Amino acid sequence: MSGGVLALWLGGAYLLGSISFAAWITRMKSGVDLRSIGSGNLGATNAGRVLGRGWGLFIYALDCIKGLVPVGAARWAGDESVLESFTLPVSVLVGAAAVIGHCFPVWNRFKGGKGAATTSGVLLALCPGVAAVGLTVFVLAVAATRMISVGSILAGLSLPIAWISIERRHALDGRGAAVLTFLLLLMTLLLALHRKNMERIVRGEEPRVGGGKQA
Repeated sequence: MSGGVLALWLGGAYLLGSISFAAWITRMKSGVDLRSIGSGNLGATNAGRVLGRGWGLFIYALDCIKGLVPVGAARWAGDESVLESFTLPVSVLVGAAAVIGHCFPVWNRFKGGKGAATTSGVLLALCPGVAAVGLTVFVLAVAATRMISVGSILAGLSLPIAWISIERRHALDGRGAAVLTFLLLLMTLLLALHRKNMERIVRGEEPRVGGGKQA
């Protein structure tokens, strides 16, 4: 694949990821700047606090699609490797670009969401088994703690473990090694972006689903 074509793939994925549905829909429905509400985060969870759970789930789905569509398109197009000495599929780079776009959107001064929803879309297209494990961990963690942040953090931690468990011998071979590296980087990014949430969890101040804070 030529450098120009690769740049188009990556640029397109980044710009799609940069579309802040949370900010736009919240402003359209309520006239509120989401950056001034709650956590100030431009993601589905914060939007749901303003608009309600139904709208939060709808925005989550839209953010998920931002990752699913470009990665799915890259795989459908043939998913060429961009390196000769190390298998690095275009889909992996496209997925990274979409997540970076969501977290650091050019339209909002590089302040966006925390990447969980777009990451789930990327994983659905890239490695559905890992996506299923991450979703299961997320749901169980939120059900147990009623904290979205705990679900996102634990789901992020589960990603590389799930890949190794599912792929086993192939987890470090060619494409497997590239995907594992990508999952480790995703995990690191999710943890870094949830740093303040972890601090609030330690202090017992993290909001719970349905209102209230930690007991």
